[in-house]
Amino acid sequence: MSAPNPILAVEHLSIAVDTAGGLLAVEDVSFDIRAGEVFGMVGESGCGKSLCALAIAGLLRPPVHVTGGAVRFDGQDILRMPSRQFRHLRGGKIAMIFQEPMTALNPLMTIGDQIGEMFVLHEGLGKAEARRKAIGALERVQVPSPKRRISDYPHQLSGGMRQRVMIAIALACRPSLLIADEPTTALDVTIQAEITELILELCRAQGTAVLMISHDLGHVAEISNRVAVMYAGRIAEVQTGQAVFQSPRHPYTSALVASMPQPGRRLAEGRHSLVEIRGVVPPLGQRREGCQFAPRCPRSDAACKAAVPPFTALQAGGKVSCFHHV
Repeated sequence: MSAPNPILAVEHLSIAVDTAGGLLAVEDVSFDIRAGEVFGMVGESGCGKSLCALAIAGLLRPPVHVTGGAVRFDGQDILRMPSRQFRHLRGGKIAMIFQEPMTALNPLMTIGDQIGEMFVLHEGLGKAEARRKAIGALERVQVPSPKRRISDYPHQLSGGMRQRVMIAIALACRPSLLIADEPTTALDVTIQAEITELILELCRAQGTAVLMISHDLGHVAEISNRVAVMYAGRIAEVQTGQAVFQSPRHPYTSALVASMPQPGRRLAEGRHSLVEIRGVVPPLGQRREGCQFAPRCPRSDAACKAAVPPFTALQAGGKVSCFHHV
């Protein structure tokens, strides 16, 4: 059961790419995020999870645009909010961390000026006070020698340090919601867990809700209160992080779990075996009627190919879109 007043409620969101045919990239997506919750969104590349994040942050640009639905933040539909009002909201109450910090940071501004800008724009501080708070923000994300580093430019920092700066910028004004779109993808594997834990630790301390987007189901399930699994522009299943990994209900989620290396699953010669998900995700221009996973699904029948399965409510607030869920 959803909380009475979620901090974010996405309702029947659809997003199209303007082409000759007007292709729907995201269709009828609904979920909510509660205050202080870590909500995971997982799926293969091209499933629409990043488009959902950009729509929530108000960062979609032509030829991509919202064609239907609502995105309610603290009760207000931000899709219909005046642009000036929403610009104040973004960065202040809603923040985002991107995959690649080198392209997200301004190469012509010092990191101190980029962090300080958040305090100037959203808290009305003067430059001297904003600089002081920027140093404190760098200290919180554990950047060494923050008083010296504040005068550096992005190219003078390592990838991990640049991502720490992005975290400092995103959390500077203590937002109510942080959108983290695969925030460790561009980083060396040895520091990915360190950066993720830093994000979660700071958000817990501030009471910030997190939308954590990833293609790694195991990682997201471990750190999230609830997880939405997306496939070809739609949500297939929403469950608690533990349940979605240990008791998946949608065939696609089950296939994802089965395809992951697990202790005890071995071939005769002692190697770990991986279970293949046969077929491919349908390209955007080749999506068909009915359940998009039906051509790859061992449980599918004529009904699956004719109509999109409605959502069935599961325990603990979960739901699954499948005629033959287990």
